[in-house]
Amino acid sequence: MIREGAVGGIDEDSLISRCVSRDRGAWEAFLAEHGRFLRAEARRRLFRYMGRADEADVDDAFQEVVCQLMKDGARTLAQFRMESSVSTWLACVVRSVCRQIVAHRRSGARVPLRVVRPSLAEDDFPPEGLIDALSRLPARDRRILRLFFYEGRKYREIAGLLRISVNSVGPLLNRALRAAGRLLRK
Repeated sequence: MIREGAVGGIDEDSLISRCVSRDRGAWEAFLAEHGRFLRAEARRRLFRYMGRADEADVDDAFQEVVCQLMKDGARTLAQFRMESSVSTWLACVVRSVCRQIVAHRRSGARVPLRVVRPSLAEDDFPPEGLIDALSRLPARDRRILRLFFYEGRKYREIAGLLRISVNSVGPLLNRALRAAGRLLRK
């Protein structure tokens, strides 16, 4: 008889044992069974901790959870003692990973990126007069455009740097873009 929680005819206990034994098929079955839950829980946790849950952040959290479960011979997964449901235990793992991600982001630590810059084509250059138009914007508008487009900052970070509410960032950014567009058309 197959117990409740069976995956592809294999009960959860056996599936986890096979995953710990590095059975690739078992990992695929495990992720097919629990992948949607892991993503949904990551989205829920990130939204709770950060007030938003971008798909890129959810993907990062999901990948980190899977890596955590698989690394060191599936040491984390091997710690599951069947004292709770698999989903309850996985939710604890997701919560821990999401807290680490949020703490890392709040610390301001930046992971150095290796930027590969392809050679520029004519279409890649800014329109004629853009630099001049931007230089004629008020300092606050120039700064918000720089923070968002050049530095790639999130709204929450921009709000902290400019000492404004997060809800003010979008309208200010939109206003700065419209002002730059008007100056560019002159």
